[in-house]
Amino acid sequence: MTHRITRRHVSAGIGAAIISPAWASAPAFAQGGDPIKIGFSMAQTGSLAGAGKQALLGAQIWEKEINGKGGLLGRPVKLIYYDDQTNPATVPGIYAKLLDVDKVDLVIGPYGTNLVAPTLPAVMPKGKTLIGLFALDANHDFQYPKYFSMLPSGPTPKQSFTDTSA
Repeated sequence: MTHRITRRHVSAGIGAAIISPAWASAPAFAQGGDPIKIGFSMAQTGSLAGAGKQALLGAQIWEKEINGKGGLLGRPVKLIYYDDQTNPATVPGIYAKLLDVDKVDLVIGPYGTNLVAPTLPAVMPKGKTLIGLFALDANHDFQYPKYFSMLPSGPTPKQSFTDTSA
């Protein structure tokens, strides 16, 4: 059986990764306190801009809906994001700014191996959990224990994508 990854699957997966913290939240309470800041880069220009714009819109809709229901853990959610221009060279600076200047609570990776791989060295020294989006074995060389890939490819991702036995 062959599974094709479509733009709809990519957009749905990114939206699911961004909203997954809501699944673990307690029932909504009246909003109060500082917002939970979720930071990420998302292609708004460059070759991945089409999918990036869709994913950003989905994240913004989720932010509005979750805040309308009382936020997460009784706190409002604030998305902080920057255009990575589909350029791996821009990613480390973006994540340094998210962590050091914006002081985000949670970081979501950009999507795609070429953009997630340069994110890891920026996030690792801060000890933050990072959820990578559609990155094929980006953590292979780093072995960062707080990295989670939102790509259902199992323990051998490189081989899984070329395995024709299923």
